[in-house]
Amino acid sequence: MNNLRSMPKVLSAFIILIIVLLPSQLVAQSKYSTNAAKITINGTSNIHDWKMVSATGTCSGTFTVDGAGALTGITGLSFSVPVSTLKSDNGSQMDNNAYKAINASKYPNITFSSSSATVTPKGGNTFTISAPGKLQISSGTKDVTLVATGKVNADKSITIDGTYKLVTTDYNVKAISIMLGAIKTSANVTISYSLIMKP
Repeated sequence: MNNLRSMPKVLSAFIILIIVLLPSQLVAQSKYSTNAAKITINGTSNIHDWKMVSATGTCSGTFTVDGAGALTGITGLSFSVPVSTLKSDNGSQMDNNAYKAINASKYPNITFSSSSATVTPKGGNTFTISAPGKLQISSGTKDVTLVATGKVNADKSITIDGTYKLVTTDYNVKAISIMLGAIKTSANVTISYSLIMKP
């Protein structure tokens, strides 16, 4: 009989405990996106270094944030940049030869997609993202893992920065040749990306 009388008190205490602890365990999934992702391709040639830059990349994904405001996961990540928006400091001849090497008329976008990414806290509101997925450049598609650093900002936007090294011939992109072959680029390039995702 005494046990029956004490049950409402125990139940009430349990409910109060859940209410107190629940906010820290709640997670929310929100769609984040940007249409101003900055992409820089850095390369070398037999004459000098070169780079091509675009600030019109698009990216979207579903970001999971816990009750404390920390990013815990990313799913459905999709990125795309139009090849024709990549511009160099070496003039239109370099740009046009690059578009031709990538076969931009047939493959107008460089894309990356990942079904899910792992988020590892680094302290405070910073973290590391590891995103396995498929990178397509021209007619080549490769399984890659992009690793980036990130930060959750005060306005709930998320800053992401990273780099990835690749060999262009792996994607069926030939070396860029200028001035009848006097200038020829190396197949080794580094892609840097910087974006601010907003809900």
